[in-house]
Amino acid sequence: MKGFLRLAISAPLVAAAADCPSSPSAVHASCKVSVTANAPCAQVMAEMKARVDGQSTGQWHDPHNNGTYSLLDGAQDSLDFQRVTGNKKYTDKLRFDFKDVGGQCEISGCSASQVFSIADFSTNYCNLRMLYCSSQDGCHPVKFDFNAKETDVEPSLGAGKTPSDCLKMTEVSQDFLAPTQCPPAGFDTVQDFDLEKFIEKRWYIQQQMAVNYLPASQNRCVYAEYQLREKSFWGYDVSVHNHAEEVAAPHKVHDSGKTLCAKVVDKARGKLEVAPCFLPTVAAGPYWVLDYSEEEGYALISGGAPKESAGAAGCRTGTGTNGAGLWIFTRQQKRDEALVQKVRSIAKNKGFDLSVLNDVDQSDCSEAVALAV
Repeated sequence: MKGFLRLAISAPLVAAAADCPSSPSAVHASCKVSVTANAPCAQVMAEMKARVDGQSTGQWHDPHNNGTYSLLDGAQDSLDFQRVTGNKKYTDKLRFDFKDVGGQCEISGCSASQVFSIADFSTNYCNLRMLYCSSQDGCHPVKFDFNAKETDVEPSLGAGKTPSDCLKMTEVSQDFLAPTQCPPAGFDTVQDFDLEKFIEKRWYIQQQMAVNYLPASQNRCVYAEYQLREKSFWGYDVSVHNHAEEVAAPHKVHDSGKTLCAKVVDKARGKLEVAPCFLPTVAAGPYWVLDYSEEEGYALISGGAPKESAGAAGCRTGTGTNGAGLWIFTRQQKRDEALVQKVRSIAKNKGFDLSVLNDVDQSDCSEAVALAV
């Protein structure tokens, strides 16, 4: 759940209702809703599951700060979900119960934070609303577009219930809202990183920051691929192959061939260093995997921590050779706009200034020869 407000408590708070998901925290934000949908419950349940499933295919993304939903359990008349915030810091659990009444579906739902929280900036309410709202509400149904009327909304003390909050793409977080320092407090890379899986297939770059060795004039048909190698004299573990083409015709090719190598610095946290293979590793620059999902087919990469401030816009890396760069990788070459926007939101939540990112043209690209070691 996004940036919760820590308050001194002078009196005990009432715990969430019995039909809400349980929480490890005795004091936590929650919200209950009662909704009438003008569709059979089977369609309502199918639509909710389609939205959750659509996150992995690009058919749907959470308009409320790109959180990630997952189905925990499903029965004939109930569904249990979990939602993790876009910055992956907070988890909420949801439960819906359904009852067909006169051709309509009566829905009762509850979302409960799994951490100590009071103010939630409408997060628990939005957790629920985003799974049943219609196109008339500004949402994007996947299978069934039905009207859903909220007959009762009961947030816990201090929690919000503002519909407009649900369609915002800026995470309200105590760590990452308008950073006052660069890198932002708590900035870090991916956890439990699977290097072997990451380098298994080619990555296509959809957006990237201009740096000395990769100017914006080369934002065409850019890709990267990697292979494990025997540790070199200088201690490099991975062969790196980068490819880019000039935007302007005749699209001159810039291909690194076998000249680049990477050293694994912290495998579990996705921290590597990259340099020409003939240079000692002391001359290598940081290559950090900040976020990665093989299932969804994306990765967010930076040239280390963003140490330069761009004011309210966020933080940036440098623009030279080492300590420079920001990239959005996808497994598929064809651009998936919803996925790109999701990764941009992740970068924003980590404190980055997104204005540095430029689109890469991945259309009409010829197949290049894969890296051979």
